[in-house]
Formats: sequence, C-alpha cells, structure tokens
Amino acid sequence: MAGIQDVYKEIRTITTEMIRCGMAEEYNFPIIKRQEVVWEKYGDISVYLKNLSYDKIYDEINKNKNYNFKMPDGGIFQLMYRFDLGGILLAHRLAFYPSASYELYQNSVELYDEDEIYGDILNKSVLPVIIRADYNREEAEGDIHHPYAHITLGDYKNCRVPVNKPISPIQFVNFIMEHFYYVPSSRLEYNFRMKKIVDFEEHMYSVDRNRTRVVIEEKG
Repeated sequence: MAGIQDVYKEIRTITTEMIRCGMAEEYNFPIIKRQEVVWEKYGDISVYLKNLSYDKIYDEINKNKNYNFKMPDGGIFQLMYRFDLGGILLAHRLAFYPSASYELYQNSVELYDEDEIYGDILNKSVLPVIIRADYNREEAEGDIHHPYAHITLGDYKNCRVPVNKPISPIQFVNFIMEHFYYVPSSRLEYNFRMKKIVDFEEHMYSVDRNRTRVVIEEKG
C-alpha cells in the first residue's frame, strides 16, 4: 500500500528528473504539511476552482509560483495528495495548466517558430485546456454521479471520465509528457522509465465498469 512518504519520494524523484532534462524552468520541491503532500510556496487553491476565466486562473497560479514545476513553454503542474493518520489515501488533485498566452515568448518569436522542439507546443492556434485528475475516497453527495477517481478535461463541470484507481505522480506526469510533449521530452531525453514507487489499489463503482473509462495497467 502506498503511503505518504512513498508519494513524497516519487514527486521528489520526478521533480529532479524534470530539472535534469531541462523541462522544469521553475520549480518547488514537495513537502509534507500535516497529512498532505504539497509543495514549497503552496497556497490555497480554492480560488482556482471558482468561476474565473482561464487566463486569470493561470496568472494567479503563476504569479504566486503555486506549483510543483513550470515548463519552458509555461505549462504548469500541480500534484497534491491527502492521507489520513493511518496512511490511507483520502484524496488527490493532479492538474496540468497549459500557458494561457505566449506573451512570454514575444521577444524570441523567431527562435520559437523555428525550434522543432517547442514550435508545435507554442502554436497560437492551440486552445489551452486544463487536464485534471481527481480522487476522493468518500462518496460525493448530490444527485450527480462522481466516480471515485476521474479525469476532467477543460474544467467542464460535468466532465468526469472514470479511472479505475488513484493515479501516481509519475503516471500523471508521464501521461502529459508522452501525449503532449513527446518531441521535446524525447529530444531532451526525459526518462520515461523512471522507477515507480507508488502503486494504488483499484477503487471504482460497479456502474463505472460499464462506462467508457480510463484503465491504468501496470507495465511489465
């Protein structure tokens, strides 16, 4: 069973790897605060859950450096886990926020347009979409069904794609790197084979087994 120290170590491992390969331009190492694994400079995230425009949400996070790490194109990762006193995972909130604008790169437009590594990522026709993976061990109250673990795309209120179990830090970051940053991560030799420390048990409603869902399987 994965505990709070395991999650802390795995986030520290992946933060170090992002720094090593040049994919973390700015970063905060993980810390354990009471029964939560968060990050240095961690601040209240409730403001990001309110009905704000995406650029305001992004600017607030970026201004306060309220993240685990920020990538060279401005993409931001937040990895947060909460445990009970017995070491049982109660919840996680994993989020990826693409850059809301490319003003940071206006002084180097030619460089980025010609750069094969980041040219695709900085394409101005790409719409920024928040990718969030949430888990809550307790049943959610209300009439709308909430899978225990689910992925939300674009912060749509009722978008909850079921996942068969909680997601580890490396699984989430690898998912973003492999499907959105494959060219830069490959060129910069990001280590997709990092040894995983954390493995959670399956936890899903029976009704979600009959729906379209994301299934996390262990690679041999």
